[in-house]
Amino acid sequence: MEDDGFRERAASIGRVPPELFEYQRWLAGERKATSGQRDYLFSETKPRFEPRKEDVPVALAGLEVTGKPNAARVRSTTTGVEIPLPGVKRAHAERLLSAMDGERTLLEVGWQAKVEPTVMARFLRATFGRVLMAPAAVVALEQQLSGTEIVRFPCVPYGIDRAYWENMIALRQWFEAERDGLEEPRRFSQLLRELHVIALMGRSLKSFYKPASPVADHTVAPGSWFDDPVRLRPTDAGTIFLDGPRVNASLVGGRGYHEALYDSLGDPGALDDERPSDDGEPSWGKVVMVRSQKDDAPGPWFCPPRPIEDAHLDALRISLHSAMQAAQGGNRDEALSHAAHFHRRFVRLHPFHCANQSLAMTLVGAVLTRSHGAGMPHLLLDHLALRLSPLAYERAFARAAAAFIIDEPNPARRLAILQERAQRSFDIIRKTSAATSAAARRAAIDAAGEAASFALLE
Repeated sequence: MEDDGFRERAASIGRVPPELFEYQRWLAGERKATSGQRDYLFSETKPRFEPRKEDVPVALAGLEVTGKPNAARVRSTTTGVEIPLPGVKRAHAERLLSAMDGERTLLEVGWQAKVEPTVMARFLRATFGRVLMAPAAVVALEQQLSGTEIVRFPCVPYGIDRAYWENMIALRQWFEAERDGLEEPRRFSQLLRELHVIALMGRSLKSFYKPASPVADHTVAPGSWFDDPVRLRPTDAGTIFLDGPRVNASLVGGRGYHEALYDSLGDPGALDDERPSDDGEPSWGKVVMVRSQKDDAPGPWFCPPRPIEDAHLDALRISLHSAMQAAQGGNRDEALSHAAHFHRRFVRLHPFHCANQSLAMTLVGAVLTRSHGAGMPHLLLDHLALRLSPLAYERAFARAAAAFIIDEPNPARRLAILQERAQRSFDIIRKTSAATSAAARRAAIDAAGEAASFALLE
C-alpha cells in the first residue's frame, strides 16, 4: 500500500499533551457560555478580569448594601452607582463586605463571612471590576507589561481578560529569552509556533484564553499553521468563496473616514473592493469581493496568501530582526519602519486560525519598548494592514506611534491620556464618515485640530 503519511500522523497522536484536550474542553464550555455574544473590537467596556481566591479585595469608598432582605443591592455613595446582586441575600452581602478589610484574601473573606461558595461567586460576578477591585493583582501585571499595550483600545485594567494579560507577559518574556531564533530561519518558524501556544495556553499550558475573533467559535489550534488553501470560484454573477482562510475587510468606522485616511496617506486605491497584492513575490494576499454560503450578500474580504512558504516566514524574520537591531541601536525611525513591515506582513499572512493580531502586536511592543520606551494600543492597524500598500501602511503606523506611544511612568496617567485620545479619535471618525462630501470631510478634519492626528488623519 502506498505510504500516505498515515503512520507518522498516527504516531503523533500519542504525543499530544493532555493539556491540549483540557483546553479544547474548556473552549467548548466558553463557546456555550458566550453563545450569541460578540464584542470583537472590545468597544464595550465590561469586566473581563477574573477574580481569584488569592486576591485581596478592596471595595470602593462609600460602598453600602441596600435593598430587600432577599434582593440585595450595593450602592456607592461617592459615585452613585447601584448594582443588583441576583441570588444574594442582604445579610450575606453585608457580611461579605464587612469581611473585606484590605488584608484578607477572597478565600479568607468567604470563611470570615460564613457564606457558601456559590453565594460568593454571585456576589463577585456582580461587583468585581465595578465596585470591588484587586489593586495588588493589577499592579503586579502592569509592572510587567502595561495593559494599554495589549488591547485594541485603551480600557480600565478590569476590562482585560486576566489569563490573556498573563499570557502576553509570558509571550514577551519567551520572545526576549529566545531572540536568537531571529537569526536562524528554521528556529524562527518553531519560535512563532511556541509563541502562539503561549498566547492561548500560557507557559504552564493551563492559562486558557479564547480569542474574540469569530473563527475561535469553531477552530482554535495552538501552535498549528492555518495553511488551508483559499478556494474561490469566479462566476458571471461574481466570485464565490468556497472555503479556506479569509478576513473581513469592511471599512470599519465608515467609508467617509477611510476615504479621508487613504487620501491623506497617498493611497486612494486602498478603498477598492478588489485589490491584489502589490508587494512583488511572494504574494501577501489580496482583497476580493466574494460571497460564501454564510453571507447574505457579496462583501470585501481579504484572502491570505496560500500556501505559507519559507519566503513568507523569512520575510517576517528579517523584518522583525531588523526592527530589534534598529531599536537596540537607538534608531527610532528605522525601528518603526521595520516594525511596520513586520506587522503588515504578519497580519496579511494570517498564519494561525486566531490570535494573530495579539501575537504580532506583542512582538511589535517588544520593539517599541526598546526604541521608544513603551508600546501602543492595537487600534485599527490590523484592518488598515489588509488594504494599504507597504509605503502607505508605514506612514499610518508611524502616525499611530506618534499619537499613541506614551512614555509615562504613572500607569493611571498614561491610561487617562490614551483613553482621551481614543475617544477624540472616535469622534472625528464619526464626523468624517457622516460628512456628505469631500469638502465637508475636510472641514471636519480642520475643525478637529490635534484630534485629527489621533484618528491617524494627519
